[in-house]
Amino acid sequence: MASRSKMMGSIRLRLFACFVLLQAVWVQASELELEIFVAEPDEINVTSALIMGPTEMMVVCGQATKSSANRLADLIESKNKPLKYVFLTHAHLDHSQGASVLLKRFPDAEFISTPAISKRQNHRMSADDSFAFDRYGDNAAIPSVPANAYSESEILIDGASVEIWSDIYGDVGIAPVDEPHVALYIPSLNALMPSDVVYFNGHVMVGGSTHEHRLNWIRQLEGWMERDFDVVVPGHMPKTSLGDLTPMGALTHTRDYLLAWDEVVAKSANADEAIEQMLARFPDAQHQSALRLSSYMDFKELHRLSFNPTVRKVTTYMPEWMLDWFNEWAYNSRMESYNLSDTDAVAH
Repeated sequence: MASRSKMMGSIRLRLFACFVLLQAVWVQASELELEIFVAEPDEINVTSALIMGPTEMMVVCGQATKSSANRLADLIESKNKPLKYVFLTHAHLDHSQGASVLLKRFPDAEFISTPAISKRQNHRMSADDSFAFDRYGDNAAIPSVPANAYSESEILIDGASVEIWSDIYGDVGIAPVDEPHVALYIPSLNALMPSDVVYFNGHVMVGGSTHEHRLNWIRQLEGWMERDFDVVVPGHMPKTSLGDLTPMGALTHTRDYLLAWDEVVAKSANADEAIEQMLARFPDAQHQSALRLSSYMDFKELHRLSFNPTVRKVTTYMPEWMLDWFNEWAYNSRMESYNLSDTDAVAH
């Protein structure tokens, strides 16, 4: 009888141990890990986020250059987990073009974004590739690959939810102010990946934004401040600032920069004045290319946006009236060719 009692106790103990083990496996399967990758300054400080489950993973933003995308691919490879998705948060080439490198390294992965963003990225590929080659030469991650439309409101990695937040205010560029952005949110980590909606210790890409757009952007940031996120991943930041990154630090830096730009752009006569004032207000901020590009866009000095040496040389010989005409023509031409018509944009 004692032996039978011991045997039953042993069975109950083993069953309890199995139950605890199963519980541990389930908890592990529902949890995600997050790791941030940051490119070098000459690769414009683009961030990517690795979202990892126990058996699969995804990456947010594919990088701007061939070199940074290959280093990102090396990091992904070191995790020994299949790459399920490369996700694009907005249709700008510095976050999309590296997907061409990642898909070569991980051919089973899928490059995805929302229908509105994928449609714009597909439309812009040829122009983006030309611009990237002028800027990066052989280090350009071209030819671009098209992002597939993904219509769901969440992505599952090992069964755990990654939410897609739409209708986000952020970086515009030479585009309508309703340029679509999405942010990704991981509930289990209370982590937000807003990409080029939030920056840290660097100049913010504000070109193309209007006063009203910036006010909405600021309200959005202040709403996020109240959420008390545990992690916020900026779209651009210096690699050297990773150790200082905090959610509130990134959100307040971006908010304060937008407020400053709103004042500066209103009282500056040209791009150089705006650049000088912003450098004085943010003397330690890196990522100066964003400030220069923003200023050239907002003051329609598009001849200074070109990375083509022939274009830059020719414009130096133009009289002022001709340069003004050229800049206006270049701006309008870019707006028309680079963006979707109202009819084509209905996917938004």
